[in-house]
Amino acid sequence: MGKHETGFERVERDLYPTPAWAVAALAEHLDIVGKVIWECAAGTGKMAEALKAAGAARVYCTDVIARGYPLDDVFDFTRGENPPALPPIDLIVTNPAYGQGNRLAVKFIEAGLRRIADRGSLALLLPVDFDSAKTRTHLFCSCPYFTGKIVLTRRIVWFERSDGEKEAPKENHAWFVWSCPVFKTRQLPTMMYAPAMALRAS
Repeated sequence: MGKHETGFERVERDLYPTPAWAVAALAEHLDIVGKVIWECAAGTGKMAEALKAAGAARVYCTDVIARGYPLDDVFDFTRGENPPALPPIDLIVTNPAYGQGNRLAVKFIEAGLRRIADRGSLALLLPVDFDSAKTRTHLFCSCPYFTGKIVLTRRIVWFERSDGEKEAPKENHAWFVWSCPVFKTRQLPTMMYAPAMALRAS
């Protein structure tokens, strides 16, 4: 099912574990092998484990509360400082909590942009039209860090139904990517698609 479909209560703290195929789709376009990655809303650890399987050298895991998965620190990513033991990070990757009116997701983006001001990249899994809102132009069309998005051509099933009906999610998602600029002239954001057809058919 989708995250917020009619008839289903919202999960507390927006805990929706990300399936491994969505991380594999990100890895089709973003180099993960050998990278040190910060999973800043680790939850039950499904994304962290998928990142390790995709070849990450180290996945540093934090979350605002512990949910049974081993964390490097209990930490609120939207706060200003960094965890004291945080190593040099190549990439921040997570499926953030959206919050009421998607305001918490915006805070995740803003906090991530502060942390990649000098180096690294940020990749967040968000609704595919998240860049459409006029109140978020500072994060996308007006943001020199916005690199592009990877549209998922397969819909995510966030949780299994228990009423015998087949899951039929209606929500579309994409990976949105920001990177520290390396050129003096801003490059236009790139649009990509994943997963590859062979994976999508499985």
